[in-house]
Amino acid sequence: MRSHLSRALAVSCILCLLCSITVQSATGPNVQREQLVQRIRRSMLWRWITQRPVGATCRDNSECITNYCAIQDTTAQCSLQTFSE
Repeated sequence: MRSHLSRALAVSCILCLLCSITVQSATGPNVQREQLVQRIRRSMLWRWITQRPVGATCRDNSECITNYCAIQDTTAQCSLQTFSE
């Protein structure tokens, strides 16, 4: 009985080592997160639902329903018109 347990323990240790080696070798080269540009593909319905209304704060033109993110004073808001500086 004891030999079966030691044999099972040895086999499980070897399998764990093989799995860890496989995972370590499967990772690609070290690339910093800032260098990776990932674009999320969303359906048109999802884009329409998640776009912000006029007056909401924004960071980019693509976030607004009007496709125009205007910077006023210290905040950026979705706007209908262009503000001259």
